[in-house]
Amino acid sequence: ASGSGTGSESDRMGTMKVAVIAAEMEGRATGVGRYLEGLLHGLELWNHGVDWHLFFQGDRWSSFSLPEGSFHAHFSHHHGSRVLWEQVLVSRSVREIEPDVVFGPAYTLPFDLRAPSVVTVHDLSFELLPREFGFRERWRRRLLARRAVHAAQRALAVSEHMAMLLAEHYRLPEERVVVVPHGIDRARFSPTPDPADGRILADLQVRRPYALWAGTVLERRLPGQVLEAFAIAKGERPELELVIAGANRMRRPARLETWINDFGLEGAVRTLGWVEEAALAPLYRGAELAIYLSRHEGFGLPPVESLACGTPVVVSAGLGLDDAWADYPYRVSELGAAGIAAAMTEVLAGADRTLKLMEEAETAIAAFDWEESSRRLVAELDRVVSS
Repeated sequence: ASGSGTGSESDRMGTMKVAVIAAEMEGRATGVGRYLEGLLHGLELWNHGVDWHLFFQGDRWSSFSLPEGSFHAHFSHHHGSRVLWEQVLVSRSVREIEPDVVFGPAYTLPFDLRAPSVVTVHDLSFELLPREFGFRERWRRRLLARRAVHAAQRALAVSEHMAMLLAEHYRLPEERVVVVPHGIDRARFSPTPDPADGRILADLQVRRPYALWAGTVLERRLPGQVLEAFAIAKGERPELELVIAGANRMRRPARLETWINDFGLEGAVRTLGWVEEAALAPLYRGAELAIYLSRHEGFGLPPVESLACGTPVVVSAGLGLDDAWADYPYRVSELGAAGIAAAMTEVLAGADRTLKLMEEAETAIAAFDWEESSRRLVAELDRVVSS
């Protein structure tokens, strides 16, 4: 899989017109929506020479904004099925602008595009971890993703690990799979405290000291093992609490509360649900450590953001962090509670080591840059149009 290259800023003949299926930016943006928002932010930073048309399913919302210049919004005002809109209804609107290429940043592409296309596949959980999905949802995701990667001229992955899985699982030629990773908003995610941090944590009723789980709660992210590990680590630090900042989207959501009770953690775990983007950096900065473990991820943005905010994080293998920091010391190889707890205890007890680690982190994660990611995207779109 290739993962480098920058777009042409001045030698493109005319202006390339790109249609973007942008519905993931509507409502509460999670990983895919934040990916697209980050790429748009990166595009603001250089002269890309592209005309961007973003297509949304619903209505313009009060806080909606796009970068000034070559960005255009199209609202379908469709309040029904997302699948119907993204697979069928949006195609006519896309064809009306006669794009040079269509970009689907969220696993799928509409039918009947009549233009070359590029799709990003962020993970393969629906293929590799089928029990996390109901039958209909699992097969909906599988069929749409399989069709999209074979219809597209390029399949984008968010990490080298994902690029390998994509090529192998869908039997794609290596030259058709390209890495366009997540980046970091350095203005927002930094170790420097913001005057509003204390107020934001107080509004969330978060008290220090705490460990942080940032991200949606899913079975593959091992909530049972993490809670058991936290109970073990809390034996050494009785005052420590666990803050979970992410929506509970397990197939059986009530299991989370059951585990909390089973491990004797009543009153020691604060579940915030989904939190606003503005609260993430204060939560990272205020934490003693963060935790992000999973049996399968595409990139895993929270660990990189946590390190950018100066907070060490206990992680599993198979994340985007692997690409930049192969020997990161708090990577857990055995995903049982004992191994997770040992890594947590090591972080909490090693203040001097943590300080040195954060100095190394700045260099290691510098590669995750939204401008560079947007340049990679434009380069691939340009290659598809030129081929």
